[in-house]
Amino acid sequence: MPEKRYVIAIDAGTTGTRSAVVDRDGRIVSFAYRTNKKYFPAPGWVEQDPMDIWQNVRSTLKEATENCKIDLREIASAGITNQRETLVVWDRLTGRPLYNAIVWQDKRTSSRIRAIDEDFVDIIMKSTGLRPDAYFSASKIQWLLENVEGLRSRMLNGEAAFGTVDSWIIWNLTSRRDTATLEKGKFVTDHSNASRTMLYDISRLRWNPDLLDLFGGIAESSLPEVISSGSMDGYGYISDNAATMFGGYEIPITSDLGDQQSALFGQGCFEPGDVKATYGTGTFVLANAGTEIPKSSRSLLRTIFYSLSDDEMNYALEGSILASGSALRWLQNGLRLFRSEREIEEAATRLKSNEGVYFVPAFSGLGSPYWDQDARGLFIGLTERATSDHIARSVLESEVYMTTDVIRAMEEETGKRITKIRCDGGGSKSDFLMQFQADISGAEVNVPEITETTVLGTAYLSGFVSGLWESRQEIRELWRLGKIYRPTISSEERELKYMGWKEAVRRSMAWRP
Repeated sequence: MPEKRYVIAIDAGTTGTRSAVVDRDGRIVSFAYRTNKKYFPAPGWVEQDPMDIWQNVRSTLKEATENCKIDLREIASAGITNQRETLVVWDRLTGRPLYNAIVWQDKRTSSRIRAIDEDFVDIIMKSTGLRPDAYFSASKIQWLLENVEGLRSRMLNGEAAFGTVDSWIIWNLTSRRDTATLEKGKFVTDHSNASRTMLYDISRLRWNPDLLDLFGGIAESSLPEVISSGSMDGYGYISDNAATMFGGYEIPITSDLGDQQSALFGQGCFEPGDVKATYGTGTFVLANAGTEIPKSSRSLLRTIFYSLSDDEMNYALEGSILASGSALRWLQNGLRLFRSEREIEEAATRLKSNEGVYFVPAFSGLGSPYWDQDARGLFIGLTERATSDHIARSVLESEVYMTTDVIRAMEEETGKRITKIRCDGGGSKSDFLMQFQADISGAEVNVPEITETTVLGTAYLSGFVSGLWESRQEIRELWRLGKIYRPTISSEERELKYMGWKEAVRRSMAWRP
C-alpha cells in the first residue's frame, strides 16, 4: 500500500465551491473551482439550488483529483468546510431537495426575529452564544415549515431532513445509488456548524428543546446528529457510487468545519487571543477563546471553534460582517461601474483620501457589533466633486472600517490590545485594502503565502485526525508569511477617519420608510 501523503478538502462556500488536494508540506497541489449560482426571488431573499451545490462538489472533486495525477491510495482522508448558516431541506427517502437552500444572507424572517419576546432573547444568547438574527438557521426552518406544503407532516413522519450545507454534502457523498434504490448516507454535522443554527446549546452540547419549540415545533429527529469536528469514523466514507471517480477506493471523511472556523484553524490560530479576519462575501473576524466559553456579549458572538471530542471543545469570539466582497460585486454587476475588482482598486488608488465620502454596505442590515436588521446601505458625503473613484474607494474602505469595528469590540470585551491580525480571503490580495486595514486598526496585518486558508483548515484537521500530521504545533509551523503591513498614519488621523465612519453608520441605522 502506498504511503499516505495527501488529504482532500472540499469547501462549499457562498460564492463558489472549491476542491483541493493538499500535501504533507501544507501546499495545495491541485485545485478546482465552480461558481455557485444565487437567486433573489424577492427583496431581501437569497437562495441557491442545493443540486447545483452538490454537482459543483462532484465536478470540482473529480477535477482536483484527476489533475494532480496521484495514486488515490496515497490520500489519507478528506475534510469538508462550508458556508455555515445556509439551510437545506431534503427528502430522506428520495434524496431530493424540498426547497431551495435559504442562504445566510437571506432576511425574509427579520420580522419574526423582531417579534421574539425579550425573555427568549436572553435564553437564546445564553444557550447558543448568538444574538437573535435572521442570519442564523433557526427562523429559516420555521419559515419552511409554514410555507412549504406538506413539509410539517413529512417532518413528523421522519421523511424530512434539515441541515446546513455540510450535512447536505456529507449525506450525498456517503449515499450509495443504483438504478433502483438509494442507500441513505450519514446525516451528521459537527459542533462548529451546529453552533451557528441558533438551536444548539454550546455548553450542554445538545439541541435545545425550548428553542425547537420556539421556532415552529421542530422535530429533533429531523436535525442531524452532532459529532466532533474531527472524527475518524463519524462521517463515513466518500462512496464511489456518489463520487463516481475513485475506482472502488473509498476515502474516509475525517473533518467537518464551518468555513470561518476552518480559516481560523488554517491560519494556525491555536493560542487563545490569536485573531484572523477573512474577507469574502462577508468579512468574519474570529479570535481563539480557548477551552472556556467566552463571557456573554451583546455585540459579538460566542461560538464553537472546533472539537475533537465532547471533552475537548474549543471556542471562539466572532464578529460577523454581512456584506463586504458582495459590495464589490454589486459595483460590477449591479451598478456596472467597473468590470473587475482590479479596476475598483485602481480607481480607489487614484485618490489620496476618500475626501469625506463614506459607504455603509447594509444591504441586509448590519451584523457585528451593531446587529441592526433594519439598517440599509448608504453613501454619504457626496458633492459635485465626487466621481466613480470616490465610490470605489468608499466601498473598499468600508470593509476595513467594519473589520475595525469588530477588532475594537473584541479589545473592549477581552481587555487586551490586538496587535496582529492574520488576514485571508479574496480581499487579502489587495495591497490597498491590507495597508488601509493596518492604518485604521493600528495593528500589524499578516497575510500568509497561501490565502486559501478555509481549504487548508479542514485539510489540516482531517490530516491531523488521520495521522498525516502528529500535532497542532506541526500544523502551525506549516504557516508561511506572504506579506506584512504596518500602520503608517498617526493616531490623530486614524481617529478622525474613524469618527466619520461611525457617523455614517449612525445615519444608516433603523431605516424603516
